[in-house]
Amino acid sequence: MDDLSAVELNTPPDDFLSDEPEGAAFHKAFQASNIAGFDCRYLAIERQGRRLAIVPYFMGTFSPGTLLPDGLLKKCINWIRFEYVCVGHPSTDFGMIDGEISGEILNLVNTTLGKKTALLAYKGFRRNLPLQGFIRARGLPVPVLTIEGDYYSGLDARRRNDFRHKLEKAQALRVEEHADLPEHLVPQVFQLYMNTYNHAPLKFEQLTLAYFQYTAAISKFLLFFDAGTLIGFAQIIGKNKKACFTYVGMDYLHNRQYGLYYVICLKCIEACLKNGYRQLELGVTSYHFKHLLGAQMVETSLYYRHSNALVNWMMGKLKFLIEPGKQDLQ
Repeated sequence: MDDLSAVELNTPPDDFLSDEPEGAAFHKAFQASNIAGFDCRYLAIERQGRRLAIVPYFMGTFSPGTLLPDGLLKKCINWIRFEYVCVGHPSTDFGMIDGEISGEILNLVNTTLGKKTALLAYKGFRRNLPLQGFIRARGLPVPVLTIEGDYYSGLDARRRNDFRHKLEKAQALRVEEHADLPEHLVPQVFQLYMNTYNHAPLKFEQLTLAYFQYTAAISKFLLFFDAGTLIGFAQIIGKNKKACFTYVGMDYLHNRQYGLYYVICLKCIEACLKNGYRQLELGVTSYHFKHLLGAQMVETSLYYRHSNALVNWMMGKLKFLIEPGKQDLQ
């Protein structure tokens, strides 16, 4: 490791994760959006001036109660706070390092980031990262749907009829697809996003209106109108036949009336097929329905380590607090 060096970067290079939908343009747009609670940065790992990897990370304050539904247990532990550094990104479901991932490189990353805070974590990675001394906890699985040809003909008759019934129920809605987001609709989209954010039992990042302004140019938006009123949206970011169902928002009165969430998901699948995407990450919510859509659940892991051996031991014993329970996987 003596000939390896780590260089701090405030923003990622333009070719960062160049094959991924959530690459450099997404990361830069997220940074420009001033999302409260997250300071995103990057490490360039080099050997004799040759770049081996770009490692995204963010800093913030964590409470174990963040990952719990509202209730007595959450209230009891909400006072616990840890300053942390986490490898990955606050908004992406999968953790990604651009370049080589080896024990040697991760040791340097851990040594460098460990100087910033006592608690170091890796979010959304697979279970085989070469990390010494870290506790591994189960993360939320990511539903990933492979879509090819005539999507509906590949379903069994019961699901096919059920989905078509859901679409028929919402025939009165007008659906528009935009390669950008019209500026005059940004405040309405943001309000629909906040409806969904406030409705969610688990909350992590809270977006700003600026997020939708900065990411509009790299996104496709599906907009759902009822008699001229915008009642729902979906943001899709895609590249190289892969797409991410990034954020969604809706009016919950119309959700009950039309089964709006289900219609949004089905229309997103249709839009991805039309635009040539063959893999769709559906986001870490509503697992039962996404399983019915045909998605495969891809496991993720959260790794963490505290520099204090006693605290690290205690955090290992309490990892059940941050692992998803049955209610989180419904």
